[in-house]
Amino acid sequence: MKLTFYPAQNPNKSGVLVVPGGGYGYVSLGNEGSPPAEWLNQRGFDAWVLEYTVACDETPAPIYPAPLNEALDAVRQIRAEGRVVKLGIWGWSAGGHLSAITVTNAEAHLDFAILAYPVISMQPGTTHPGSLHNLLGHDAGDELRGSMCAERRVTKHTPPVFLFHTGNDAAVPVQNSLLFASAMANHDCAFEVLILPDGPHGVGLALDDPKLTWTGELDRWIRTFIVAP
Repeated sequence: MKLTFYPAQNPNKSGVLVVPGGGYGYVSLGNEGSPPAEWLNQRGFDAWVLEYTVACDETPAPIYPAPLNEALDAVRQIRAEGRVVKLGIWGWSAGGHLSAITVTNAEAHLDFAILAYPVISMQPGTTHPGSLHNLLGHDAGDELRGSMCAERRVTKHTPPVFLFHTGNDAAVPVQNSLLFASAMANHDCAFEVLILPDGPHGVGLALDDPKLTWTGELDRWIRTFIVAP
């Protein structure tokens, strides 16, 4: 595990743990690590980027539960530093799965989450097959797969969540975000869902793409519901 700190120039006492994607096979730092950390810094958020255990020659699949433990450890480390009053988590794709599992863990005591085109389900047909294989293995039993379906972990105590997806995502079906949103609604939890009709998986922030840009709505949500006095 590696945790890289990106301090805000004008900190607002809020922080975010950024968890890039990569199908639990690599960590997409260039697209989903430093860019969102810098975007957050511009808005007064301290940011930390997590590099977690992934499946590789040295650590063959399945890698469960190492990434889950590392994300929780990262949250505890950040809290122990005492820099922030509010702490959220921002996960992308498989990192969105790791973030969804973490934000629904009562031990994390997180204040909010941002889930960008997240893997939510670990059930065949809905999940991202590579993420399932690398994290749990394709032979994982029903009980383990079920326990790693993040939508089943939502409770009335789950903090506010912002979800972003594209409707025709060919790698991680949009049903993943819809499952999590439905679970939030069923437990009367605060959430927002932004689904653009067309766009590939892994678009990142898409700041320079008029068709795919989505951070304007995220910025509004953060200012209104997270850092508003």
